[in-house]
Amino acid sequence: MFIRFSFLVIFLPLQLGSAKSNYDIVIKTLDCAAISKKYVNEVNCQLLRKRIAIISARFSMNQTIDHFDIHATFDLIKKDKSRMSVADLKMDGCRYLGSMYQNNIVGKLFKRLKSVSNLPSQCPVMKGKLYEIRNYTFISDEFPPGAPEAKWQVRIKLLKRSELVSNIFIEGSVVYNT
Repeated sequence: MFIRFSFLVIFLPLQLGSAKSNYDIVIKTLDCAAISKKYVNEVNCQLLRKRIAIISARFSMNQTIDHFDIHATFDLIKKDKSRMSVADLKMDGCRYLGSMYQNNIVGKLFKRLKSVSNLPSQCPVMKGKLYEIRNYTFISDEFPPGAPEAKWQVRIKLLKRSELVSNIFIEGSVVYNT
């Protein structure tokens, strides 16, 4: 019994201490575009730094939006440049705004996103208001430890009644610090 307890006392802190990530999130490409000028007045994204990526974005609407949908796909890019689909998500955008800051697995990430932006925490998304994300930094400690070194792409479509309003494209990689 004493040996088991000693083992836990010695090795448990080592396991917990190894949770710190030893990789960087690198963003190679960030692109966003307004597709429907009927809804979107302005959309602009900037990649300010690629390694330990920093991004800024801003948008304003031509109409007050009471409901929108999000279609997001996440793909890993294999060495032969083919894609492996990891996630294909369709969700109610207003419900997502209301729940994305709750304490869940990615809650830390979104809590910090909220601290550097004036994004609404619920619908409506107001006409004429300039929404901004200012200098959001991708910090690897907010992502799962031991993420595989890989290239990936995220494609996000924002939809209003199945009509494409805006596209967001992010291409990046996980790069280990060796």
